[in-house]
Amino acid sequence: MKSTTVTTYELDDSNAAVAELVQAVRVSLSLPSGIASDDTSIDNTRIDDTNIDNTRIDDTTVRAASLPLQKSGLGILLTDADADGAALSGGVSKALGIPVAGFTSLATFDPEGYHTGAIVLTVLIADDVVFTAAVSEPLTTDHRQRMIDTYYATVPDNALPGEHPALILSFAPNGESFSGDKYPEIISEVAGGAPIIGGVCSDDDDYSRARVFLSGKEYPDSLVLVSFWGNVRPVFSIRHVTSQFAEHIRRVTRSHDNIVEQVGDEDFITYLETFGLNTQISDPLLAFIAYPLMLTREDEDEVPLMRHILDLDHAEGLGIMVGDVPEDTLANICLIKPDDLKVSARESMTDLIKCVTAVAPDDYRYSTMLCISCCGRSVILGNHPEAEGDVLAKMLPPGLTLSGAYCLGEICPTRYADNVATNRFHNCSFAFCAI
Repeated sequence: MKSTTVTTYELDDSNAAVAELVQAVRVSLSLPSGIASDDTSIDNTRIDDTNIDNTRIDDTTVRAASLPLQKSGLGILLTDADADGAALSGGVSKALGIPVAGFTSLATFDPEGYHTGAIVLTVLIADDVVFTAAVSEPLTTDHRQRMIDTYYATVPDNALPGEHPALILSFAPNGESFSGDKYPEIISEVAGGAPIIGGVCSDDDDYSRARVFLSGKEYPDSLVLVSFWGNVRPVFSIRHVTSQFAEHIRRVTRSHDNIVEQVGDEDFITYLETFGLNTQISDPLLAFIAYPLMLTREDEDEVPLMRHILDLDHAEGLGIMVGDVPEDTLANICLIKPDDLKVSARESMTDLIKCVTAVAPDDYRYSTMLCISCCGRSVILGNHPEAEGDVLAKMLPPGLTLSGAYCLGEICPTRYADNVATNRFHNCSFAFCAI
């Protein structure tokens, strides 16, 4: 697999942005006339809106399987919310003859580090991988079945019975009525434990402009999935570093979905107050952004889960979290400082590099890194939002490219062995995947 990542700050003129991105991709990957299945050369000096195909193919799916195997490709587009994701994804898709999937983000990463107000495009091409992409119907109703249908729309017609993809990218909508845990939970059930990397789209304001897109269309309430079939060997890394833990760990004794009623023998409000935390605040999410709940399972060798506190109900004594909190997990309030975030980014990157360099280049050559960070981490970084990006830029090994985004929830395996992943939804985390 070969890849390249290119960036533009041209937010106001989608035609100019597409032309700039496509030209940079072609130069980097030596694609003088694109990689479309026909050999038609497309003039990309100016792409009019009339040339961007905004039709929704079969209302559910846009596939790359029609491309010759030796020319299979995928575009991953991460943008500022001020950009026109539909026009950009459609223009790049038409010019290069590949599906282009992505979402809006608070900020983005590329090999140079952290960016705001940018458009970041990663293009993958391979002669031994097929990329298939699909978009769901709106998840405002019947979300479970629609997620399942979307996954199956990415399964090629020639897939063997029981065959599953080597990797799934998930670009999820924000503001749905169900918790973000449902994305990895439901998809994993039907995808045979295939590893999933992705996140929930965001923007730089109140998240009302957050959206996902696929090859010429954008969606506020739909899920976009991309499945990788063939010779792909993903490796993952996710770390948590905290300055201080609570003085005692308590078992979650009563909860359902993302609502925590009781921890140990105390209601959740009392549990917080025993650590000296003031619960009489108007915005719990902002007030407790640096005090997430860390959840561990006693009998499982898994990376802990972080949960931000979304809201408090004093009348009922309960807490509403950004993500599910299973009963019988062990809860621990912790404090996260800006330096902790830089350390966790460095440790995650170090761990991923070890995994990548452990494989002989003549056996499998890694090409790109994808990273998903949490918008909450950006808030904690305060006046130095570029800190995590600086770590990535300094540590990125030669020969690899990188792209990433800040999300409202991260999806990444906490364990991956024997081609089976334990996929989880995270808060306040920095997730990495190398392919």
